[in-house]
Amino acid sequence: MKNKQILIPVILLVAFAALSRLVSHPMNFTPITALILFCVFVFDGKWKIIVPAIAIVLSDLVLELNSGTGFHSGTLLVYAAYALIGVIGYFLLKKASFVNILTSSVAGSVSFFLLTNFALFYPKAAAGSEYGYTHDLAGIMASYTAGIPFFRNMLMGDVFYTALLFGAYFTIRHFVLKPTTAKSK
Repeated sequence: MKNKQILIPVILLVAFAALSRLVSHPMNFTPITALILFCVFVFDGKWKIIVPAIAIVLSDLVLELNSGTGFHSGTLLVYAAYALIGVIGYFLLKKASFVNILTSSVAGSVSFFLLTNFALFYPKAAAGSEYGYTHDLAGIMASYTAGIPFFRNMLMGDVFYTALLFGAYFTIRHFVLKPTTAKSK
């Protein structure tokens, strides 16, 4: 981050996003995609990875300690999907525009849904089992179908929080900080 004057507001926005996971919310209506995209956009170098990783792991730890929902058997797959969202943001957010920000948010939601609901990543269902999915086209389709309500909430949450974080960032840069700040990232 070239402009140190914006650092405190940025850290507060990241903290807000991470803490938003810890309050009651509709299933999958969370700020994680927005948090990752925002950090990829505002931070330089390794901080693009370090800041969101710390925020996500710490909020997962708090969720685990409070409700037992922070870590689970699919956590590594979820983290891989988060990394993919970071890659999407890295390529799409080189230039900030409404279209690029919205596209990265939607692409992040879609990629997360497709990766984390791909039935072949889950244990094969035993005959007559009500859990798991078969490792065939029917199992894959069943997994994606079961995930649609969660995807809808994730998409809405991702777009909402992305608009909130980026909107707050650009508002602060334009109206609150010195006019010279608005020219630099």
